Amino acid sequence: MIHWLSDYNYDFALASIPVQVILLLVYCLRRNLPVRQSASFLNLMIANLTMTLSDIISCEMNEVWTDFPLWVMYGINMLYFVSFIVRGWALFDYAAESCHGYQKFGRYTRVVMAVPAVVVLVMILSTPWTGMVFSFSPTEGYFNCYLYQAIYVSTYFYIAATFVFIFVCFRGMSTRLRIGLLSSNALLLGGIILRKLFFHVLVTSFFSVLVILIIFLSSENPDLYRHRQIRFFNREAFRRIGTEYLSREMPFSCVILAAQNYEMLKHIYGTTRVYERLQTVGDRMISAFSQGYVFYLRNGNFVILDNCSVGGNDEKAALQWKQEIERLLADNDIVKLSFSVMLLPSEVAGSGINEIENLVHYSLRNSDAINQKGDYLITKEMVQKLERETDIRLALKRALDNRTVQVYFQPIYSTVENRVVGAEALARMSDEKLGNISPDDFIRVAEKNGDIVRLGRQIFENVCDFIHSAHLRERGIRRVHVNLSPAQCMDTQLAPDFAEIAGRFHVPMSMIDFEITETAIDDHQAILEQIYRLKESGAELSLDDFGTGTSNLTRLMKMPINLVKLDLTVVHAYFNGETAILPDLIRMFHNADMKIVVEGVETEEMMRRLAELSCNYQQGYYFSRPVSPTDFLEYLNRMESHPVS
Repeated sequence: MIHWLSDYNYDFALASIPVQVILLLVYCLRRNLPVRQSASFLNLMIANLTMTLSDIISCEMNEVWTDFPLWVMYGINMLYFVSFIVRGWALFDYAAESCHGYQKFGRYTRVVMAVPAVVVLVMILSTPWTGMVFSFSPTEGYFNCYLYQAIYVSTYFYIAATFVFIFVCFRGMSTRLRIGLLSSNALLLGGIILRKLFFHVLVTSFFSVLVILIIFLSSENPDLYRHRQIRFFNREAFRRIGTEYLSREMPFSCVILAAQNYEMLKHIYGTTRVYERLQTVGDRMISAFSQGYVFYLRNGNFVILDNCSVGGNDEKAALQWKQEIERLLADNDIVKLSFSVMLLPSEVAGSGINEIENLVHYSLRNSDAINQKGDYLITKEMVQKLERETDIRLALKRALDNRTVQVYFQPIYSTVENRVVGAEALARMSDEKLGNISPDDFIRVAEKNGDIVRLGRQIFENVCDFIHSAHLRERGIRRVHVNLSPAQCMDTQLAPDFAEIAGRFHVPMSMIDFEITETAIDDHQAILEQIYRLKESGAELSLDDFGTGTSNLTRLMKMPINLVKLDLTVVHAYFNGETAILPDLIRMFHNADMKIVVEGVETEEMMRRLAELSCNYQQGYYFSRPVSPTDFLEYLNRMESHPVS
């Protein structure tokens, strides 16, 4: 047992010391992120350990203060007070860096917020001459002076400021970070209050080490920012370092490497062997590009953050990167990884980490096709395309949330019956910011981001609502054609969901004709299963845009398809004299007992000639453009009075 000179209880402080030492060693021995946030956390740990040790030592030395020179006594006590103030400021600084509060409040916020700590530090360091914080009496020894409470006021100030920063930046923070910062500062406040209530128990250090543990486990554990298998910085590390560079206005370029044969190699050689190869590739890149950082984004994809602008000729720099990567990959290893390479210059990257990440993902998806054209550079045109896609994605989300996606209808005319017998439902979308958006654009975006299922449901609900409310069946409309995308058909609940919607609006599925493309037929077994299930529910199925794909005709004839829509490119090619295949196609499908709809009918001559070719169902601008439900009903009224002659 140690015989302590003072009456203080050191149990909590002593228990915290080995924990602090272990955490500090672990943190310093690992490769941490080169960001200010990590530096603030390191400052916090050092200050807290210094505060704990100097608190115990000063308390003991103050009992026998006459045994030491006065400057030593002032020094050890000032060390405690200085570390106490630095610990409070470092925790605030860490929180401000974590939630990007400095950027939120302005460029001089860091300097302004350091003023209270600096003022108190000046008071502490000048106390041997001014006696503002503490002093020594020849008879009583150590005693607190009139501004002693300033050290607590400073800490309270920084805790309060932290809560303000968290509140202001709340939306931009992750849940894990919010909980970590809120709980750690609440714990520190509780520890300080307990120390004041139980003055002789050195409990502040114990609560401080709990704060450090929470921060370490929630945000600063180096393993959070490394891939588990190959130990390179991961996506989250890329976000944090990139955000740091952006906030400090440091130029940097990104080199994106997308593995083109990753899944195949995993299947052939196994995951372990491929990871070993990736580790080798990554190590070579780290050695070759020591001025930057290498990140592994999973699925064989890397990003190299080069902490300087490429400058000069971006296209030449991109080609040089491509050649350098190929040189690093050149060896006799049996596991031959193949990478496409794209360079994202700092001048193009944008001002936010989210924009940069979007460009990285865009590059990973499209780099192989872009490289095949001989291009290795992300250009401003690509950025504009991606920005447009992002705007459309947001507009689509608004439209789906507000249920403002519209459905227009284009009539399908029977030249035999001399009337409209059907209609094709076509999605339309308009946005306050973007205006009218092309269906090709927003449907492609919906397929990419997974909104296609939700979009398809809303479109089908609108179609069924219109069929029911407008009494289309009684008006002679036998079927309404609804387009299905291949991505939509991947939904295993497609058929039962659509049957439920039709039942809710009292619309028989036999009134619905689902149009699918040639690509959908050849694409995936799961798509074919949904097609058969829709057929079983009573719906009809037709092949859309025939002539634009490469379907196997033998397989097509075996599909449960009753109708084929000939694409307008085939029709126009015939009337422009470019090809004479149209009559042969019509005879072939008639011989297979399939009905035909020709698209792109624009003139009376085309209508009459197609009727002579026994193409009895026609669709095109000659009859009507796609129109709103109200205009479609007015069109039906006009057709009843004045049919096409």
